[in-house]
Amino acid sequence: MANSFIFVRHGQSQANADGIIADAHAKLTQNGIEQARTTANEVKGLGIKFVACSPYLRAQQTAETIAGVLGIDLNHIKIVEELRERGLGELEGNPKNHPGPWYTQADAPTLETKQHLLDRMNDALYKLAALADGAGRLLVVGHAISGFYLAEAAKGIRTVSEIGDDAQLGNADYVEIEFPKIGKT
Repeated sequence: MANSFIFVRHGQSQANADGIIADAHAKLTQNGIEQARTTANEVKGLGIKFVACSPYLRAQQTAETIAGVLGIDLNHIKIVEELRERGLGELEGNPKNHPGPWYTQADAPTLETKQHLLDRMNDALYKLAALADGAGRLLVVGHAISGFYLAEAAKGIRTVSEIGDDAQLGNADYVEIEFPKIGKT
């Protein structure tokens, strides 16, 4: 199994550009497409053979753009439902009125709980590890908040009380994430 994967936050969406909290249907801007192309060129030499992404449109568009630049058949993009962004409930579609870390740290009644999000990212890691097993180097496209929780889960974090300081990626930024050592039970 591969020891790590490359995680990329989606390129700029129209919701990002407008200062709106995105829902599942937010599309990339032209700038977001260019950001994805730039990222693809930066990761070209990393041996990426397979791409997985969130089911949200902006993540899929980013994944397709990167795969196209890397010469990866679009049929090799796998949608992983667990990679979707944190559920922000009634805030989606409205102006972003809080500082960025609030969306990672808050536990308000209309938000997906932080523990549920962390559990979902742990589930995503198992699916990603299975995808990477024998497929070659994996690139994963996701979102700011859930991506932060995915990185925390990969560190072995299992409860929200253990989560470190917020460290969200910018649009189309990427980071290498080590798969956790998953023992057989």
